[in-house]
Amino acid sequence: MSSPAINPGFFEPSPFNKRQLYVIGGLSALAIAPFVIWPRLSERLLATDFLPHLYCYLRNPRLVWTHVVADSLIGLAYLAISITLAHLVYKARRDIPFHWMFLAFGLFIIACGGTHFMEVATIWVPLYILSAAVKLFTAVVSVTTAVVLPFTVPRILALVQQAKESQQVTARLRASEERKAALLREVHHRVKNNLAVICSLFYLQSTHTKDKDAAQIFRDMENRVHSMALVHESLYGSENLARIDFAEYAQALARDILSSHAGPNAPVLLKSEMEPLIMGADLAVPCGLILNELISNAFKHGLPHAADGEIKLTLRSGPEHKCSLCVEDNGVGIPADLAVDPGKALGLRLVRSLTQQIRGSFELVKVDRGTSARLQFTVDRHEL
Repeated sequence: MSSPAINPGFFEPSPFNKRQLYVIGGLSALAIAPFVIWPRLSERLLATDFLPHLYCYLRNPRLVWTHVVADSLIGLAYLAISITLAHLVYKARRDIPFHWMFLAFGLFIIACGGTHFMEVATIWVPLYILSAAVKLFTAVVSVTTAVVLPFTVPRILALVQQAKESQQVTARLRASEERKAALLREVHHRVKNNLAVICSLFYLQSTHTKDKDAAQIFRDMENRVHSMALVHESLYGSENLARIDFAEYAQALARDILSSHAGPNAPVLLKSEMEPLIMGADLAVPCGLILNELISNAFKHGLPHAADGEIKLTLRSGPEHKCSLCVEDNGVGIPADLAVDPGKALGLRLVRSLTQQIRGSFELVKVDRGTSARLQFTVDRHEL
């Protein structure tokens, strides 16, 4: 879906260039020049050879103070509006288009406020010449703003129209993304359900198999498929349908494995120190399968008869997106002659293969009480 072409110039305020500096300098020179050419101009402007307005109002206090209060409030309001516009233009001068228009309005409003303040002053001091000069300045600013503003209206209307079109395009894109998200959510839901059916088939087969070794194989396969189904279940329930928090997923997977392996005669305590880690399904699935094998091996080999067994999960994030996943138990430990690579156990071969797939490293370490299985891998920066 293509979006309408929007002219970036509409959104970029004109730079405060040399030409504008020249204009400001020229106007300042025009304002100062009359006082330089005619030194008595200031004296003439401040002449008071007239009667103040107080006598025009017949010195009526109510009438006088009505004018004073009204003109003062209007002048203060104009001043406050001008200060607000100036502050707005200063703070957002790089973001507001046509900022010069706000400045013109501010100057116009200040001039209008000045006329009202002069009305207050001339009640007691007859500065009618200065008042006339202020009104003349206000007239010039007002007429200039009124003449220039209509030429800006078409550009403003075009800007508003393009903004509306952009909003419409954004709304359509958002609706499209929501439809895609709903489709992707349905895919995760269907995959999870299909994997759950496969888990059920493995479970049923394990209950109908008399050979204990074969039944154990079916249960192991059930746990492996369940670890993959749990990834899609987590994706289905997350706001971001492409990524999950692996720490939450790992704890849920560990609890499921704990409930399927630990019995009342051999209770196992599960501890975890998991830092939040966001990753996509392409990395979460192999890491989940590895975690399933490590926890299952801890139950089957490290804690076969432990009355006070304990499994600890640790997930740490390091520099350069390198992560460490550790499964440690307090069981009998590993045999001295056990090696991961030549091992005949399917679980360890699967761990080795999946570790190579995610370009990580794996090691089994004998600790004081039991075994520590450590997986090192890197999360791509696009996954975060």
